[in-house]
Amino acid sequence: MTDRNARGSYDRDHVGVIRKIRFAVVMLLLLAAVFVLVLGVTLAHDADMEPSCREGQPVLFLRLGGVKRGDVAVLRIDVRGTVLRRVIAVPGDTVELRDGTVFVNGLAERGNYSITRTDPVAGGPSYPLLLREGEYFVLGDRRETALDSRSFGLVTMENILGRVL
Repeated sequence: MTDRNARGSYDRDHVGVIRKIRFAVVMLLLLAAVFVLVLGVTLAHDADMEPSCREGQPVLFLRLGGVKRGDVAVLRIDVRGTVLRRVIAVPGDTVELRDGTVFVNGLAERGNYSITRTDPVAGGPSYPLLLREGEYFVLGDRRETALDSRSFGLVTMENILGRVL
């Protein structure tokens, strides 16, 4: 009789441990799914977004919902890999760089993202620039040295991994 009670207690303990392990595995899989499908983490690989994001700083981004003007986006750019840049203009907007200032749809860029001039880059696009469906104009906040749409051109939704939270 004692053997049966001891064996029953042993089985109940193992069932409890198995349930806890199963629960932990399911929670880890759910967390992994959230990070793969909804959230992402990257590093600011360059200083082009300083002072908003420091080089080497880890950044959490949302993969869903798209981007809007003023958002900092995580982009996949062939020449640089993954970079952070600010969305300045969205599809349908007209961008012009004049006298060191960015004009979007005829209005000077709002926001204090950059305190330096924003001049065109030699060999870059011609202005004014009308963005078609799916095209975005992005700039680094450190405009004097940033590699952005002035040099590598417009980005498309396929290049946008998400927006920084």
